[in-house]
Amino acid sequence: MVNHRKSQSPKRGPRKTGFILLCFLDALRGKSFIRSAPSPIVPWIALIILLSWSLTACQASPPPLSPTPTLLPPRLEKTPRVPITDTPTTIRIEEPPQAQVKTSTPFPQSLLEQARSVYGQRLIQWIRIPTLSLLAPVAPVGWSPAERPEGPTESEWDSPGAQVGWVVSSALPGDPQGNILLYGHNNIESSVFRDLWKLKDGDEVRLQTGEREYRFQVAEVHILPVLEREADAAYAEFLQPSRAPRLTLISCWPPSGNTHRVIVVAYWVTNP
Repeated sequence: MVNHRKSQSPKRGPRKTGFILLCFLDALRGKSFIRSAPSPIVPWIALIILLSWSLTACQASPPPLSPTPTLLPPRLEKTPRVPITDTPTTIRIEEPPQAQVKTSTPFPQSLLEQARSVYGQRLIQWIRIPTLSLLAPVAPVGWSPAERPEGPTESEWDSPGAQVGWVVSSALPGDPQGNILLYGHNNIESSVFRDLWKLKDGDEVRLQTGEREYRFQVAEVHILPVLEREADAAYAEFLQPSRAPRLTLISCWPPSGNTHRVIVVAYWVTNP
């Protein structure tokens, strides 16, 4: 009766190698695991199996595979979230500023209106000379170019008519310095300054403005010929501005003609 040894399929390498080695040793000793059927062929079979296993073991093992590079997952940056509130956002749209429309001020029609717009209540309204029993209105006057056949073009004051004229380029009462120039006709219109030459030193002249009354005292009275050059130079000297407040009254002379000029100089007197 043949006694067969049950052999299990080797699952691991060392068990298979041990089994083959055992067969090889048995073959060398002339033995076999198959005891019931000894045969001379068995040793050769064992030798062939051992050689096959040796050749298999000697084969070069395949080179190790290079490690597969590990790819890191892409880094995702989180965008900060803007908190959503229930309050609605109001967008203000500012309108461009509108250009201001400037209304033009009407230009004064007359020199009096222009002077009033500049000086207001400081303008002289009346002149009073008690010695001559004179009371006359005062109005602003300018000048105009006048051509003379014997010389270059010069400027002449405009006629004040029946009133006394105040030269708009001169001073006004209340100025700390300057020369107030007033003039009037002597034999035409109202002849307001007909008797101006009769004034003497110490006589009083009063000027009334829209604010108050100013008093002046006569200091000088001069009568100068018109056509003489020396007289013209002296006459021009009286028209210049002065450091102290001064009043200069001018008219023609004599009453029957205009060959001379009468000039009265008065200085401001502080009111009591």
